Amino acid sequence: MTPDRTRHLPPVWQDATGHALVRYASTGSPTTAALHLSGEFDAHTVGCLHEAIGVVRTSRTERLLLDLTGVTFGDAAFVRELSATHDLPARLVLIGPLPSPVRLVLDVTGTRGRFHIAFDPVGPRGGCGEAR
Repeated sequence: MTPDRTRHLPPVWQDATGHALVRYASTGSPTTAALHLSGEFDAHTVGCLHEAIGVVRTSRTERLLLDLTGVTFGDAAFVRELSATHDLPARLVLIGPLPSPVRLVLDVTGTRGRFHIAFDPVGPRGGCGEAR
């Protein structure tokens, strides 16, 4: 049996500058992990997101929800982290509505269509429905 690592999680990961914050949110399901992101995610701050994802993912994680509604900036490093997470075994669901800076960086990099985005009324992969 795999131990439940979420019981001992720090509730918050933050970069050294205080510009990026990742909060763990309990889903009530051992197979679904959720993180709420806020602030600016770039090459200097995305490490806290990488660390948080590494901690909340377990062998039982089937779905990883990333709430991006609080992100005020994201660059190519942010997109790379999202893409790398997308390639992991657990299904990645981005929760919107996506803030304009996130929508813009995904559109400019041509990666928006790669992600399942829930609760985002703008765009081809968006919709006001449930995360599948």
